[in-house]
Amino acid sequence: MLDPKMLAPCGLNCALCKRALQKERPCLGCRGPLAYKSNYCLTKCTIWICAKLADTDGFCDQCPDYPCEQVMEKEIRYAEAYPLTESPIQNLRAMRKDGMAAFLKAQEQQWRCVRCGATMCVHTGKCAKCGFAADKRE
Repeated sequence: MLDPKMLAPCGLNCALCKRALQKERPCLGCRGPLAYKSNYCLTKCTIWICAKLADTDGFCDQCPDYPCEQVMEKEIRYAEAYPLTESPIQNLRAMRKDGMAAFLKAQEQQWRCVRCGATMCVHTGKCAKCGFAADKRE
């Protein structure tokens, strides 16, 4: 089962990141220790350290400024820049609508490799275990 701690405040599923899927020193997500974060997450993404998160349940959609510029940047980038599509805004909606357990189950099914059952990487469009490449943006 996907660890809910791998869900970023913005709604992205950190478990799909190429850094989280690497074998040596995998990133443990936005909620994980600094020593394992990617350079991008440490230097460019400020969502995980946003002071306004303290007034929420840990997710951006509870903030009065939602969706902020940072969340919108992620929404656009994850819709356009990578082989597979992930929507932080849709993820947050699904978490609220269906509940966390149902959302996590749906994520596991959506991102499971059709060949070996391992996790597909949103950044590369390939299975982290067998290398199977998705044939289109999904």
